[in-house]
Amino acid sequence: MKTSIKTIIATGFIALAITSSTVYANNNVNPIVTINETTVSASAVKISSINKLNVSGNVEVTIIQNSKSKVLYTNDGNEEVSVKKVGSSLYVSSKNGQAGKVTIYVDDIYRIEASGDAYVAANSQLNLKYLQVFVSDKANVKLNANTESLYTSVKGESKLGLKGTTGLYTVDMDKSSKISLDKFKSKKTEMKSDVYVSRD
Repeated sequence: MKTSIKTIIATGFIALAITSSTVYANNNVNPIVTINETTVSASAVKISSINKLNVSGNVEVTIIQNSKSKVLYTNDGNEEVSVKKVGSSLYVSSKNGQAGKVTIYVDDIYRIEASGDAYVAANSQLNLKYLQVFVSDKANVKLNANTESLYTSVKGESKLGLKGTTGLYTVDMDKSSKISLDKFKSKKTEMKSDVYVSRD
């Protein structure tokens, strides 16, 4: 019986050592993703676990919808970007106000927020059931999306460019913001405020 207990304890210590080594190794691979205050590599996060994206600061984000991607993001040769996961939300920001660039891989997100001087664009059409887009400050967002329902809030000196289709489009904006529609169609549109729309 004593031998069995010693064996179990020894096995436990070995497992703990392996786990610690794995986390440490991942820290060296990519030290800019934080999950529950533990830094891990981009490949340690399941894409399907992310459904909200928050981008702030002086950072350029390219969104690619690919449920089979092996990584959550790629840092495009730039260490000036911070990427943190909190629950089902992914927070992307620039470090110390420096310009940064990153590509984010998503599966089925339903909310995108952009603020500061952020630039967010999808490199191809996003196919989503529902999508909410919040743009503020001087952020610029360009999306091509096919949705059942689309809600956009555009505030400050921000800009939103839309392509694609939706069943219901709800728009809220203020006088200093701008929405551009290019090959965008909605079956029904609801306006929550005075709207300025340019077609160029």
